[in-house]
Amino acid sequence: MTTSTATSAPRPQHYHDIDGARSVLMFLSVALHAGTVYAPARPWITANTARHEFFDWLIFGFHLFVTPTFFFVGGFFAVLLLSRRAVGDFLLNRLLRTGVPLVTIAITLNMIELYLRYVDAGGAENFVGWIGSPNFVEVWASGLWALHLWFLVSLIPMFLLAALVQKFVPQGSVLRNKAVAIPDWLAVIAKSSGAFAVFLVLLAVGNTANYLVAGQVPGTYELIFPGFQSWYKLVSEFPFFVIGVMAALSPSFLATLVKWRGWMPYAAAIALIIQPYSTPEQGDLFSLFMLFANQLAIWTIVLFILQFFHRYFIDGGPKTAWLADCALSMYLFHHCLVYVYGRWLVGVEWPIWLEFSVLTIGAAATVIIVHEYVVRRFHFARLLFNGKTDIDAIRRKRAEKANQRRYPALSPAE
Repeated sequence: MTTSTATSAPRPQHYHDIDGARSVLMFLSVALHAGTVYAPARPWITANTARHEFFDWLIFGFHLFVTPTFFFVGGFFAVLLLSRRAVGDFLLNRLLRTGVPLVTIAITLNMIELYLRYVDAGGAENFVGWIGSPNFVEVWASGLWALHLWFLVSLIPMFLLAALVQKFVPQGSVLRNKAVAIPDWLAVIAKSSGAFAVFLVLLAVGNTANYLVAGQVPGTYELIFPGFQSWYKLVSEFPFFVIGVMAALSPSFLATLVKWRGWMPYAAAIALIIQPYSTPEQGDLFSLFMLFANQLAIWTIVLFILQFFHRYFIDGGPKTAWLADCALSMYLFHHCLVYVYGRWLVGVEWPIWLEFSVLTIGAAATVIIVHEYVVRRFHFARLLFNGKTDIDAIRRKRAEKANQRRYPALSPAE
């Protein structure tokens, strides 16, 4: 994943803009899943009868760009980690940062949420009785156990693939040189606004071809093995991971992707408003066109987000650092809280916009409290829920800030 030349290796710096984009989108996930409580197309989320078509538009709009951006960022930072760590250290880091929180949430909050769904669907067993029941077995065999964590499940084989390439593809090989030369070349030819628009179209064509090819694989929609995912779902987001890898390998390609272009906000707004999706009711040719339009809309919004954060969040700062630290907790915890709070809101008769606001803010605020007073204060919780072991460093920083407030430094005049 890296090259043998120092000039083409990823720069040893912190990418506050890309980290900020990932963090904000993880916070947006709260609103996305809160919207499912009130969306007519998602009546299974809770028994709430307060529904409005706006929330269908909201959640389908968020789905256009939230997860694809996560996969781009996943590929980008995988390369950065591999450029600075041995393969074994990289795998250990990914195990801690991805695998441990995945397992922890899957067997705790996800099981609580899935039990509540079982009860809401008419299940009569208590929680202990539910464990080992046919419904419980189906939850694990079908892959439903992952719920919103399917993103992490998909990332794991992509990380393994990146590690295998790093381990077994020789430094200075043709493959490694091409992996840098191609994005370097794309950076040059896609530099102008017109060429970049064509590049967006080509990205959409690539994604469409990826879907069509994946759809031809026998058993593509069936689980690869019980409890995992289908091949189709696993590869559907892979192009975003690949472009993230390319952006990390080629600083010039990354610069082309994040370069501010005045027409992109309008293009992204149009894509978000129209929200093209293919449906079974459409004819084959029109469905293919809508699939292409969908992928074009996705790439347009994803790259606009990267450009926006590069323009306005490039310098980082304490707030950006805190946001990045809290982002994983927000992603992990909020889903169960949305269901629990959404379940409670079934019994109130508030205006739908007020219920949605209370649900979104309440779930996010609860996660922030848990993150600040549990995850950031106890070694065990930090490891299980964030995959980190940096509590001592956090405590030192907290003590330093407290000392600065208590004993402010004297100014030169004093």
